[in-house]
Amino acid sequence: MSMEARDSTRRSGVFVFAFALFVAFAMVTVGWRIQHLVGQSEDPYGYVRMGRSIANGEGFGAYGSVLNRRGPLYPMFIGAVYALFGERPALLQILQAFMQAGIALLAFDIGQRTFNRRTGIIAGIACALHPAFLRYVADFHVETFLTVLFTLTLWSTVRFVERPTIRAAALIGICAGLAALTKPVALPYPFLFAAIWLWQQRRAQPARNRWPLAAAICAAALLVVLPWTYRNYRSSGHIVLVTTGLGDAFLRGYIFSKPEYATLSRPPYTDAEQESNAYFKSLCKQAGTVWERNDVESEQILTREAKRRLGEDFGGFTRKSVTGLFTFWYQMTSFTNSLVVGGTALVSWAFALIGWRRARRERRSSWPLFLPILYLNVMLALLLALGRYSVPILPALTILAAFGVDTMLSPRGAPANQAAQPAPHPQPV
Repeated sequence: MSMEARDSTRRSGVFVFAFALFVAFAMVTVGWRIQHLVGQSEDPYGYVRMGRSIANGEGFGAYGSVLNRRGPLYPMFIGAVYALFGERPALLQILQAFMQAGIALLAFDIGQRTFNRRTGIIAGIACALHPAFLRYVADFHVETFLTVLFTLTLWSTVRFVERPTIRAAALIGICAGLAALTKPVALPYPFLFAAIWLWQQRRAQPARNRWPLAAAICAAALLVVLPWTYRNYRSSGHIVLVTTGLGDAFLRGYIFSKPEYATLSRPPYTDAEQESNAYFKSLCKQAGTVWERNDVESEQILTREAKRRLGEDFGGFTRKSVTGLFTFWYQMTSFTNSLVVGGTALVSWAFALIGWRRARRERRSSWPLFLPILYLNVMLALLLALGRYSVPILPALTILAAFGVDTMLSPRGAPANQAAQPAPHPQPV
């Protein structure tokens, strides 16, 4: 790339970051207060309370031996901020605004690396304005924090495909491990990516070059997660990689995928949640205990029930999984919110398929973008698929959609003037 092209790319990146930061600040300072589409509960999942406990030196003791469905990294981040600067919720919102700008910048860089600079600019601006991202940037849900880590993982895989080295492989594992400590569903992804990459490179590189790289990805992810696993073992006496929740999510999926909730005839985030909680309480009562009295005990009871239902009602499992493939993209707290998020996803998919066709025609490697989308969509369809769970992979979908828009803007789908050069052939370790 010439010096002039590099300067132009750098200026474009600065513009995308600054624009996204401006929009995020506007949402934090003004938009969040005046909007009425979503509730403004201060701490819906207790992450701020957990962070406050950490800042005060009390740790996680009051929140269960293995935190019960909540990863430790986001409350640790809040705790670190509060310990250093005092309890300043506004500062957390400002930091999340910078994370949102970082997501847009990463989308720009992935887009310009994989396709071309115009695609990167379109992707970055689209991420800056995406309603799903703006909904969470001022709130203390885990989505903004998780999305920046998941997008860093995506960015590291794209860099690795361009030039596979041990350092690049380790970066994938580190980013994915941090994402997994935020939400455990991210943990299998680096192993899946490594397996697909090995298969992709089976003829391009000898095994002695491929396997160390794949092993480095997996080892780095495990090294990030295992210290917390050890902590879980010390606190509970059981091996829990990150947290409990697999059986819980699996059983909730049967309820949230019921027609009345999937069609939004009844509000899923209240009625389905209450129905699920009543179901779990009755299961634990039958077992002679109280739900959530002990994290691991409750999880064992729910896991037994999940295995029973899977073995005795495979048709129900199939129904809820197929339904989850769709609810993953739209099932939010209200009909209006679901319409906005689902409609945005539908438009993005339409343009993404246009971009995919062009990528195939030009022999561009777009699988690192499609893989996380399909992975998270299918994985959560098998468990519990809600609209907010799609947020971490929306940057990947937005980049593909941006390439589709770039295709529509180019004469007869020809590459734009700023088209990226083909990726270099993989180099030995």
